[in-house]
Amino acid sequence: MRGNFKRECWNNKSNGEKTSEASTSQGCVASTSYDGEISYSRATINFKGGNALNDGWIVDSGATWHMTPHKDWFCTYEPISEGSVFMGNDHTLEVVGIGTIKIKTHNGTIRKIQGVRHVKDLKKNLLSVGQLDDLGCKIHTEGGNLKVVKGNPVVMKAEKLTNNLYMLVGDTLQDANALIDVASQEETTMVWHHKLGHMSERGLKALAEQNLLPGLKTVNLSFCEHYVTSKQHRLMFSRVTTRSKYILDLIHSNVWESPQISMGGAKYFVSFIDDHSRRL
Repeated sequence: MRGNFKRECWNNKSNGEKTSEASTSQGCVASTSYDGEISYSRATINFKGGNALNDGWIVDSGATWHMTPHKDWFCTYEPISEGSVFMGNDHTLEVVGIGTIKIKTHNGTIRKIQGVRHVKDLKKNLLSVGQLDDLGCKIHTEGGNLKVVKGNPVVMKAEKLTNNLYMLVGDTLQDANALIDVASQEETTMVWHHKLGHMSERGLKALAEQNLLPGLKTVNLSFCEHYVTSKQHRLMFSRVTTRSKYILDLIHSNVWESPQISMGGAKYFVSFIDDHSRRL
């Protein structure tokens, strides 16, 4: 088999040794895959189940933030349009949101993981050792087990898989009511955004903090095309310095279509301006 030493191959051993060696090595020898973020062995899928790497949390010392591609996992969520993450395949992925996720840990305790970034095209869920360190947590590893300790109690545990990755022991909790509240706040934010003449997100947050916008607790402003268009810089028309020498040498004409028909039944307006006299 690829990736093994010849002396360890059970095909070269006696029949009695074949059976015992085959039973212990089945599901542990696998090819290595690379998805642009992290190298992992397919034996992990056999060991933990088909969706282990997609649904579980990998404790990663190389991750700048806690990150996940699953927006429906957040119990609190705020869209953001700044920041990106640099992946192992030299590509960058955009951070589109930040919030809090609830995890049921190894002992049944529910922990809130704050400051989790929502990265749409991410393939794995990553817990940042750096962010845990910022919270005063200590990381202890021994005998294939990783413990996250804050003070005396162990707040989280992780187990080493066959590919030397540490997978968090626990499950992500999805709060349906929180998701509904996030959607409701996004809708309320957009309503106030329209009522206040497409006010900026910063302005909405300032008013919401002063409780001046009833029903708006968290500002979740989604993309507004009209707001972006209105902020774009418009180029000025160049000034014309030349003018015709005589009247009627050059006439400027313009046709305007009215959205409403006039009382006399007219729908179009035509103008004629003399270039020399500038008169209509």
